[in-house]
Amino acid sequence: MGSIFQTRSYAASGPAAVPVASGSRFGVSLSAHGQRLAEACVTVHKPVENGLSLLSRPTVLLRYFPRLAAGYQDKPAVNELAMLVTDNLTVAGAWLGKGELNFPEANGEELDALAPKRIESGFRYSLSYSVSDLKILEDRSS
Repeated sequence: MGSIFQTRSYAASGPAAVPVASGSRFGVSLSAHGQRLAEACVTVHKPVENGLSLLSRPTVLLRYFPRLAAGYQDKPAVNELAMLVTDNLTVAGAWLGKGELNFPEANGEELDALAPKRIESGFRYSLSYSVSDLKILEDRSS
């Protein structure tokens, strides 16, 4: 149904491992049904001393689970705007650089309408955390 390709870096250096160094480029692309839907690239320039400073905003998501039973499809079982409550947050190997993001026009898709007007910068880092709870910001199921 779809494909995601991304540049990877490995602890063992070699031709298959992009080094994490000034000027290195890391890219990703998303396609579905043979059409490219999104592509992004970060060219890193300098390490970030405090990687946690990159995560100053909360993670908010829409939890939506529709009912499949006839007559109930318009009444989802779950329809919540929620914020993650995390523990053990760790950021490693954070780098700052130039970011690029593109949502090309694709037949039958609307992602290109979400294209950013400008991009301040891009980041590359490794992240680990545990989700210990959810804070429900809005229950939209009723």
